[in-house]
Amino acid sequence: MSKDLFYVNVLFAHNISEDFTYKLISKSKPKIGSIVQASLRSSLKVGVITAVLENYEPNKIKIKEIEKVSDAHQLTSKMLKFLEWVSSYNAIQRGLVLKMILSHSKTYFDEKKIDTPSENMATQEKIIELNIEQKKASEKILKISSRRDYNTILLDGVPGSGKTEVYFSTLKNYLTEKEQVLIMFPEVSLTSDFVKRIEERFGFTPDVWHSKISASMKTKTLKNIINGTSKIIVGARSALFLPYKKLGMIILDEEHDTSYKQEEKGIYHARDMSVVKASIENIPLILTSATPSLETIFNVFKKKYHKVSIKNKFFSNVENKIKIIDMRKDQWVSNPLKNAIEKTISNQSQALLYINKRGYAPVVICKSCGYKFTCKNCTSYLVEHIKNKNLLCHHCGHSVKSFGLNCPSCDNDDQQFIDYGAGIEKIYTEITKLFPVAKICLFSSDHIKSQIELDERVREIKENNYDIIIGTQLITKGYHFPRLTCVGIIDADMSLRGGDLRASEKTYQALYQVAGRAGRAELEGSVFIQTYYPNNETIQALSSLNRDEFYENEINYRVDNKLPPLGKMAAIIVSGNNIERVRSQCSILYNSTPKIPELEVYGPAPAPLSKLKGRHRQRFLIHDKKARNMQKIVETWLSRSKTLPNVNISVDIDPYSFV
Repeated sequence: MSKDLFYVNVLFAHNISEDFTYKLISKSKPKIGSIVQASLRSSLKVGVITAVLENYEPNKIKIKEIEKVSDAHQLTSKMLKFLEWVSSYNAIQRGLVLKMILSHSKTYFDEKKIDTPSENMATQEKIIELNIEQKKASEKILKISSRRDYNTILLDGVPGSGKTEVYFSTLKNYLTEKEQVLIMFPEVSLTSDFVKRIEERFGFTPDVWHSKISASMKTKTLKNIINGTSKIIVGARSALFLPYKKLGMIILDEEHDTSYKQEEKGIYHARDMSVVKASIENIPLILTSATPSLETIFNVFKKKYHKVSIKNKFFSNVENKIKIIDMRKDQWVSNPLKNAIEKTISNQSQALLYINKRGYAPVVICKSCGYKFTCKNCTSYLVEHIKNKNLLCHHCGHSVKSFGLNCPSCDNDDQQFIDYGAGIEKIYTEITKLFPVAKICLFSSDHIKSQIELDERVREIKENNYDIIIGTQLITKGYHFPRLTCVGIIDADMSLRGGDLRASEKTYQALYQVAGRAGRAELEGSVFIQTYYPNNETIQALSSLNRDEFYENEINYRVDNKLPPLGKMAAIIVSGNNIERVRSQCSILYNSTPKIPELEVYGPAPAPLSKLKGRHRQRFLIHDKKARNMQKIVETWLSRSKTLPNVNISVDIDPYSFV
């Protein structure tokens, strides 16, 4: 068969938005969505054909030829539509979204034939008996999702209510229909424990996708997904962008978790993009949480989402006992908490102490002159770490040895320094003095370095090898420890300080979740909330575990102030190595600030982290009380403003982080 000459437009998986025209010599007409390799700026890059040009007349400019077309797979029209939507909504370069889709691009040009292994279906499914409430929830979800069209369903259940088994009973139907189910988690650390649950429940190992798996495992998983032999895929937020052959359902576990928001290299929220993905694919989406996000609650209220509730724990209907402790009159580990830990250990149960601060002390201060040790690359304090004997920046990783250190301001030595505040290591030091014979485990990213180590630590806790667990936010993420009956929250209002509009919501969610680690099995649980602001509304809402009242108050506050999810917000972050150039760029943007009624623009102002990893940062915050098309407003504003060289401008639609 003779070959013909075609001209096509190609979008590259690169930080660009425009398409480039190439020629392709082929036996048949090229297909839109075909994955190709071609030369761009003197290097070979991967891209996708976005258009086949009919009757194209090339001008005198030499048009390059596509070097290779993948035989393995091509992007569907739905996938291309998703790409355009993600780019447009989040103001991300189109090529950057494609880079997320083709993140392991060499697989598409692997010379080895893509095998079709035997399907990873169950050898023997374990039958689980659901309780009455779980059965009703499962039946309701099945009824909504049975039409096999788009619906978003919130599975709202208290900690320990067995939400996982409910959606397991639902996804069984998709496995028999040869459809793929994506189950997403906010943290990589959660996937391993969950994989074991699937193996025990369905008798096969699901495919896994996240940043920590090896390149060979990514190749294997991607091939299984392309072939359709992969049935359940367990992954982090990046798994949303994989090219599924027949995606039948998406499940987003712990949907409220802020880790679903990617904050760099293309800012987007995986929960919101999951809604878009499910809508385009015309499939059901299940969001699960014990503390749903305010956006999700609001969408339920507006009847955009369905809601399925489980109001009782699986093993017990007894609620945890909550005690508020005023820290203005006590110490880091209060007397009531000490007594509770002692009683817990004597009953051969476990206690968990939660403080969301890594290291020993958040700030080191010179006693003589008051100098606070700061990072040379970031406007943040260096955190003292006893384990590694250093002062560490938690943003860029810069560290200095903590022994033999002199004050840069007055030259005093390290005998004159004060450790201000408490981190997980300081609490550990205090607990070892109070309970010298107790078996204590530290549960944070500084003390657990690998997935294997994490799995081992979780197994040891479940087997009751530890009396006391001291953990950071890593411990709040959905673990089930049957013998854990006592939870102490060391500094409950830590995250309430600062100017984050979501501070109350985030604090309530985190503390409600950590409180939910206690009393998950047959044993009764008790929770001690240590706070400097015992009368704070959020703390009071936690004391009664009256979640609905908290949500109602928080939504009323947002409604009154036209804040998200009622109003719309966006941030524009200007960054660069040269502070004067950053300021000049901000002046240019300020001079073309949009003048629209009920649109408020704050800034430019230094970001709370005004220097991050050596780059100076300034921010504009945009608040539209009318909730109009924020993307169009920002796009028009930026198009009217000249961009200076060596300055980066990034856009954050619906910002979650204000640092």
